[in-house]
Amino acid sequence: MARRSPILAPPIWVWARSGVEHRVSGSNPAKNGTSPGVFLADDYAPFPGVYDEMMDAHTGVRPHWHNFLESLGRFSDQELQDRWDTAQRLVRENGTTYNIYDDTGESTRPWRMDPIPFLIGAEEWKSLEAGLIQRAKLLNAIVHDIYGDQTLLQRNLLPSSLVYGNPAFMRPMRGINPPGGVHLHFMAFDLARAADQRWWVLSDRTQAPSGAGYTLENRIVLARTLPDIFRSAQVHRLAGFFQALSDNLISLSGRDDPLAVLLTPGPHNETYFEHAYLARYLGFPLVEGADLTVRDNHVFLKTLNGLKRVDLILRRVDSDFCDPLELRNDSLLGVAGLVAAVRAGNVVVANSLGSGVVECEALMSFYPGLCRELLGEELKVPSLATWWCGQEQEREYVSQHLDDLVLRPTFSNSSILNNRNGALLPGQASGERRQEVIDLLGRRGYQYFGQETLTLSTTPGWSDAGIEPRPVVLRVYVCADGDSYRVMPGGLTRTADSVAAQAITMQQGDASKDTWVLSDGPVSTFTRLTAPDQAVTLRRSGSDLPSRVADNLFWLGRYAERTESSVRLMRALILRFAGEAGAGDDPQTLTRLTNILVDLDYLNRRTAQKAAAGGIRAVEREMAMILFDRGRANGLLNLLGNLQRTASLVRERLSTDSWRVLNGLHQRAVGQAAMIRLDVSAALELLNHILEELSAFSGMQMENMTRSLGWRLLDTGRRVDRTTHTAKLIRELVVDGNPAEEGRLDLLLELGDSSMTYRTRYLSTVQLPAVVDLLLADDTNPRSLAFQVATLGEHIRHFPHDEESATLPREEYLVQSMYSQIRLADVMALCNQRNKRGQRTELAQFLDQIANQTLEMSNALARKYFSHVLPTRSTSAGGMVP
Repeated sequence: MARRSPILAPPIWVWARSGVEHRVSGSNPAKNGTSPGVFLADDYAPFPGVYDEMMDAHTGVRPHWHNFLESLGRFSDQELQDRWDTAQRLVRENGTTYNIYDDTGESTRPWRMDPIPFLIGAEEWKSLEAGLIQRAKLLNAIVHDIYGDQTLLQRNLLPSSLVYGNPAFMRPMRGINPPGGVHLHFMAFDLARAADQRWWVLSDRTQAPSGAGYTLENRIVLARTLPDIFRSAQVHRLAGFFQALSDNLISLSGRDDPLAVLLTPGPHNETYFEHAYLARYLGFPLVEGADLTVRDNHVFLKTLNGLKRVDLILRRVDSDFCDPLELRNDSLLGVAGLVAAVRAGNVVVANSLGSGVVECEALMSFYPGLCRELLGEELKVPSLATWWCGQEQEREYVSQHLDDLVLRPTFSNSSILNNRNGALLPGQASGERRQEVIDLLGRRGYQYFGQETLTLSTTPGWSDAGIEPRPVVLRVYVCADGDSYRVMPGGLTRTADSVAAQAITMQQGDASKDTWVLSDGPVSTFTRLTAPDQAVTLRRSGSDLPSRVADNLFWLGRYAERTESSVRLMRALILRFAGEAGAGDDPQTLTRLTNILVDLDYLNRRTAQKAAAGGIRAVEREMAMILFDRGRANGLLNLLGNLQRTASLVRERLSTDSWRVLNGLHQRAVGQAAMIRLDVSAALELLNHILEELSAFSGMQMENMTRSLGWRLLDTGRRVDRTTHTAKLIRELVVDGNPAEEGRLDLLLELGDSSMTYRTRYLSTVQLPAVVDLLLADDTNPRSLAFQVATLGEHIRHFPHDEESATLPREEYLVQSMYSQIRLADVMALCNQRNKRGQRTELAQFLDQIANQTLEMSNALARKYFSHVLPTRSTSAGGMVP
């Protein structure tokens, strides 16, 4: 199983002040009636001996915080609370999530955002910015030498065991020189401020740094929460940084109209939300390894219309997983032959494969000397003090100071004496264990290094108990910009809930903040929108749709229709359980309705029988199981989960409003599923709400999506499921007996959302031929089989085909055959012809044939357009297909 890519905040073994009692004067300003600004200034209580970002122990509020606190103080308690609530609502509506892993598997956790920003003054930022640009140049020069001339190794300025023994060193990349000698196009640095007020680098992120998308999301949310304060605070904008990143990447290809893609490990990765977010913001297609292929040392994107050459890959996959041919042969995340394509100079990978070699923290002890050697300068922003135990003097120092240092493995794939944390903390080596550690360092010292502990600075954090000082770590991003680097004027600030935190990590649920870098003058209002005087190439939507995306859009349509069908059936069932059946209904109709739900795997038969036998109270007792049975593959909760999950896989293709509708549906259902008991009224309200939201999504699809292949595939999926479902309903409700007398025709019209159409047209009691004609052969009824098949034919004619072929594609042949059968069907004869047992067998056979041909056509589409996509999905109540 492939390891996870670097998590958003890998464990950073640093400490806030140990043994300090966590105390905060005052309480929540929204609860005690105190003006927030006054509260922060007067009642905020930093910890003794710990540097606080907002408060100086002697002079009070730091100068660059004054304007923010004064502006915040103008809000009433309720206004402030309302704005905080708005921030949380925006995070939920935007579906901002972080995937976490535990013993039960993985799940998504809502992104935690603290509404109080982290402020950095203008003068301090200038100094920090210069230091980070220098560090970026240094790391790029080191990587360039490691994979190039290796003069640092030859001159013993860099230990060979830290390079050749490093799992992140990719030997096949030796001798490959990327355009301009730039290996590191995008990187991040984790920073912390110590009690001495200096910034220290805790770690370097050069493999596939995460968090920039969350940084952008934090900014968007907080700028909408505190718009007036944000505008008046003269905060540097982030858009210019992302534009520089995009421009630099695009320029690397050397082609006039290059194709750049963002390579993700897939939806199971912790930060998949950010991958989709960044891809959409930068305008790059989001792809997985299976979407790409290498032919003749060129990388191509698989699209519905064939292969399209890829010029640049912004990767979010670890280097060794990028090519199973030359790097790691068990990887399912990469592209076979990618290294060869890079070696031939036909594609640029950012960051270059193997760039993670300088993430090894044991290297940080060599950076001051390397900076003087390579750049002729002193290192401006120091690294956390580090001693690599592969050197005798350093090993002796670490052995003598085990009570003060953190002892960590040189490379992340090992541990120390089976320590579960992968590190030995100060004070953990005592007695016999201490000597055991010293002996271990004597035998294999090169495998370990020691680091000093650091008292993290604190910054104000919001909680129900009030405004509290929270330990803080700042991640700052840097991108290549011409022959230099550019620093994002902001970053991802992370805070721990506990002042005694040993690590700040989103895996543990710690919070993040927006980072405001203040300007001493007017700030640029740069936007990524195209300038008015910049020429643009006019385009129309084409067929450059990745096959995986096409597959997911198709299934999004199927799940949307399947969910709607399920809700209509559930609503009809609950109405009849509650005694609100229409005229003419009898127990046999309820039984048939139950059978349909059970056959489609929407409902457990035992649950339905218990509810039917016990009256309204039994119905309410069983309501949660009826609606939210997780054991049913097509149960409502699972359908909504599949709908939301599939939408998340194509989020970059959906409008914000469409995403909010689908994400909100799932959130509400999960919330109500947690209720112990659900009465009939609440259940019907939920079902009606789901139908309304699904109708809203359908309307957005019809009115707002361009008629591209993506739209046609989404609608094709919807039509496939509606065809098979409608055929199933007609067959179950009208093939035998006298459906008119038993109320089955009214039920069929209700489930087919055609009651009003029938009443308006016929102004009479329901009759079998008229109902069947309306739902089977009437091509003006959007719910009829004729309409579905005609629409499918229209979509399929627009799909890419081999224009030179003399025969119809299988899917087009099937849809034309179905349409002809429906158009030529004698509805009166199908309804009147019955066998000795009173069954309309010819009608049943006709409906079965339409349903089977529809599924065959769906499989033909999958084989032709989605063939390389392997995940298994439920296609019907009865089976699974790849």
